[in-house]
Amino acid sequence: MPRNRFNGCPCLKGPGIELDMDPKIYQFLHVISIILLSGFTFAIAANPQKHKKKLMAIVTGILGLVALVAGAGLMSKLHNNDWAQGWVVAKMACWLVVMGLGGMAYKKSKSFIFTALIAALGIAVYMVYFRPF
Repeated sequence: MPRNRFNGCPCLKGPGIELDMDPKIYQFLHVISIILLSGFTFAIAANPQKHKKKLMAIVTGILGLVALVAGAGLMSKLHNNDWAQGWVVAKMACWLVVMGLGGMAYKKSKSFIFTALIAALGIAVYMVYFRPF
């Protein structure tokens, strides 16, 4: 009989019930949300419209949350929740910078936002692929 982690719920009992998500789903959600988050941040910096500030804050906040949750799911599936690795801490710092840039785009110059966003994304991608520490 297959393992069933939901023994207390009668609606989920039965053969073949396994509710684990594939890590590729987490990876897809993580990458797509980061791409959209950076795109929206570039759009805000290129043309900061005050009347769309609230909508853009909501959209970038949701995308940032999806990126964080999907990244946590990847850590759970692929790295046994080892959050103390140096590359994970650096990537979380990059995530905080990217999340903050959406709000700062209305006050700071375009060149600052573009430079900081490209640097943060570049560092995050480097940390994932090379894991220097």
